[in-house]
Amino acid sequence: MASVWSTQVRDCSCQIGYQARSNRNLEHIDLEVTRGCNLDCIHCSAEDHGAAHELSVDEAKHILHEGQRLGLKTIGFTGGEPFLRKRKLQELISFCRDELGIAIHLHTNGTKISRKSAEELRRMECDVTIPLHGSSSKTHDSITRTNGSMKLTLKGLVELLETGVNATVYIVPMKANLHEISPLIRMASEKGCKKFRILSLSPTGRAYNIFTSIAPDARETMCLNDQLSKIQEEIDVELYGGFCTRSIYQSLRILPGHNSCLAAENRLHIDAFGNVFPCTASAGRAIFSAGNLRASGSTLSEIWKYSPLLQFIRDFHSNPPGKCRACELHPECMSGCRVMMSYKYGDVTIADPRCKGPC
Repeated sequence: MASVWSTQVRDCSCQIGYQARSNRNLEHIDLEVTRGCNLDCIHCSAEDHGAAHELSVDEAKHILHEGQRLGLKTIGFTGGEPFLRKRKLQELISFCRDELGIAIHLHTNGTKISRKSAEELRRMECDVTIPLHGSSSKTHDSITRTNGSMKLTLKGLVELLETGVNATVYIVPMKANLHEISPLIRMASEKGCKKFRILSLSPTGRAYNIFTSIAPDARETMCLNDQLSKIQEEIDVELYGGFCTRSIYQSLRILPGHNSCLAAENRLHIDAFGNVFPCTASAGRAIFSAGNLRASGSTLSEIWKYSPLLQFIRDFHSNPPGKCRACELHPECMSGCRVMMSYKYGDVTIADPRCKGPC
């Protein structure tokens, strides 16, 4: 597969050139504050690299400054667990709000959120997303592999809700928690949370080697889709999904700004060590690395404009495989997720073989 990938990237780069691609805006970055975490989730895409040298505050600020020149509008701080680097996180949030004037989103497991930190996040106008993995401690804690984690996460969620932070619960459906997703949504709704994001499991990080054993199968996915549709009719909640997730769970609302696959189109994921990826789902997979910002001569602007990998993905979006070009359903599936095609079929260039369109 590596040879197929490298050949396609090289050929694509030669054909499309760089001129037409250099003026698109980089509107969103997901930036890992750290890879360290106090939990040990079985499916985590961001494995802890121990003592590896993480980006400094100054390095991160430089990246964000350059991002602003490329059109940056929003930043998502993620991890690992960002609150393990609380001082660094606070400085970066302040920098984005006070100096860059961009919107801020924080992804945290919630276990480190106190009333004081919740009030600070509200004052800094941060949107926050927190994961819940079950309606019971038994299920949630078995997925995080950390006893007592659900209790702490729920406490953090309540602190956010009670202080008026715009908080969303995100849920990753897995075989281990499918039976608790509806009760989970009801439980969080009773605590005051009305926004939920369903996030399809990605074959990256710890999930890579166990993906087929923990991901829902087709029947389970169909049943969950029905449950998600039903619960939105029964209680006052909003269930959202990004583009790839909605291709699996059609009953979800469109997550704002995610009406199509925008990997490499207007966003990037940058890990805690300066590695650049087209999206969070691809983060950590070496074959999807667009470069490293610490490498000699590798600036964010150069990677964004000229990376052969990013060029390849953009060209694939606008020039899909032949059988997809006349298909009226292509805007709804975009030939399938490239990360998933790489994992399942060892080829990032093919259309999803499971497609049921009239091609």
